Amino acid sequence: MTLPRSLDDFDGNWSVTREITDAKAGQVLSAEGTATLSWRANELIYDEALRLQVPGQVPMQATRCYLWQQGQGGIDIRFEDGRFFHFLALGKDCPRDHHDCPPDSYDAAYDFTAWPVWSVVWTVSGPRKSYVMKSLYQRMRGS
Repeated sequence: MTLPRSLDDFDGNWSVTREITDAKAGQVLSAEGTATLSWRANELIYDEALRLQVPGQVPMQATRCYLWQQGQGGIDIRFEDGRFFHFLALGKDCPRDHHDCPPDSYDAAYDFTAWPVWSVVWTVSGPRKSYVMKSLYQRMRGS
């Protein structure tokens, strides 16, 4: 089985499909678009641009930016302002991590068993949040 082993393995353009099952709102949202991971100095900039479909609403654009930096045994993923978000262990087929943002809790489960196709499932809970977000990434041709 081939697994990602470094930041270099993520460099490029990825198609993204996403499903968000929101238990609090009782609805399922969907999104599709791209994630581009490109080098800036010694880190990858993760830029995501998706078309988000909320049931009963006009589709909207959703964007997100993260900083991916080499960490000990994996990747430190940071918010755009540099604050630590979570750790992605490399060399494992299904690494997991947790992010605490009181009063909310975020659990990530990555899956690299079909690399270079990969996914991440976020399970989010808190007083006002209860959703599962599944994202599937596939490398785009020529990337």
